[in-house]
Amino acid sequence: MIPFAEKLSFLMRITDTSNKALAAELSVDPSMISLMRTGKRKLSKNPLQVQKMASFFAKRCSAAFQRQALSEMLGQSAISPSMPTDILAGYLKNWLKGESSFADTLLTGVQSLSPSAEYPPPKPAPTDVPTTAGGQTMFFYGEEGRRTVMQLCMQELRRLEKPGTILTVVDDNLEWLLSDYALSQHVQASLMEIMSRGFSFCQIMPPLNYINRYTESLQFWLPVYVTGQVRVFYYPRLRGNLYRHSMIVVPGCCVQYSCSVALGSTNDITMFSTDPQLVAAFEKQFQQHLNLCLPSLTVHTDPGETTPSFSSFFSLQGDVVQAINSLSITSMPRELLELCIREVEPGRWNQTFQLYLKELPHFEELLSRRRYIDMCQLATAEEIRAGSIPLSAPANSDYSRYFYTPETYCIHLENILRLMDQYENYCFIPLHEKEVPDYNICVSEGSLALIVRTAIPLTLLKIHRPPMVTAFREHLLRKAESVGCERIDREKARMELRALIQELSNSPSDKKK
Repeated sequence: MIPFAEKLSFLMRITDTSNKALAAELSVDPSMISLMRTGKRKLSKNPLQVQKMASFFAKRCSAAFQRQALSEMLGQSAISPSMPTDILAGYLKNWLKGESSFADTLLTGVQSLSPSAEYPPPKPAPTDVPTTAGGQTMFFYGEEGRRTVMQLCMQELRRLEKPGTILTVVDDNLEWLLSDYALSQHVQASLMEIMSRGFSFCQIMPPLNYINRYTESLQFWLPVYVTGQVRVFYYPRLRGNLYRHSMIVVPGCCVQYSCSVALGSTNDITMFSTDPQLVAAFEKQFQQHLNLCLPSLTVHTDPGETTPSFSSFFSLQGDVVQAINSLSITSMPRELLELCIREVEPGRWNQTFQLYLKELPHFEELLSRRRYIDMCQLATAEEIRAGSIPLSAPANSDYSRYFYTPETYCIHLENILRLMDQYENYCFIPLHEKEVPDYNICVSEGSLALIVRTAIPLTLLKIHRPPMVTAFREHLLRKAESVGCERIDREKARMELRALIQELSNSPSDKKK
């Protein structure tokens, strides 16, 4: 990982920025910038100052050579002269904060999802795109050829009246698409329009040999994934790194096939065909490939579909680490779970509370033989008394949230203390983050990672692919180590919980006395 001091110096060099100029923008003394560049001071934890710094450099990186340098340094082919300045500022902000790993990138994407995201209208088919009537097979070359074939695919899909499943293999370099920001946005808009008409995708993702390429592909597809209309698989065996190919098969309609060497070049060959026999042949080839694959990522947007995922998570045997934006349901005592079932209006989340109640004995039995790191956002007494702290359950239109009272919050805290005293494997780590994320992460060692977006739109990402699960586990373990999870930290956590219980037990009037 590149130290912050090196990142800052790099940005100042390519933008020819002096310590004085940056200091004036951030309203600090120039000596502060000097200390940052030498590594004696870290990046400010103030999010507004980080945003100002990222925006400052983004505005000064408009030249093609600057964007190319940033693209290479950040490993993001999407950073190109066509990328808007405000989008570039977001990339720089995450990079400066150190959020450049696979897990960080995906979580940033989940955090930024919006139910009302606006995409530019899909481009009409260009007039110079050849027609494909009569079952033609055509070949195109280089990056421009790929763009032409993408337009041809979209053109054929728009003609279809009956929706179906589109088969895709994503195994090549996407620089031809992502380096043109306007084009990538229009393609994404076309995909979303296709999904709105009832189409679905079955996709085989690339190997993890080149993590940056995989991450960029995931970033591009994430808005499509969260529709819940995509099944994602991966090939688990080792492969060579020489040849790359991608495939889009629309059964009974058309096929696109691209082949390149290594990471791709301007000499790539792309075929497009509406020949029924050729389309059927590639469809069979895809099915043969799919038979060798395993599930990689499953997305649920319906609360009723999430309960089985939590149930399967309970059945796993590995160590668990999780980060929750409130006290976790797993540490709730029986009486509080029963209260939730009674108080919360009947609905699909009621099933989740019932599941946790049913699994309570099994959960405590597992604590005797596996480590469980439970990182939770701890509320203040003022927030709890104000009735603004909800139970740990996603917000949704069909769910009436139940909020803690000082009494119920104390009941939960006391149960956490009991678990810490009774089970050495249970480690509770209180979090006090100023910016509370809209997602929870639960990872079972080597088996499964669950990412639950707790704001609308409700989204559950169920990740099966071992390297991806490991990436999220490492992300959470680093977080736990930075906050503190040693024996002395356990005692500090106990003291903090007891102090909060004591504060909540005293009425505000008693406190004034």
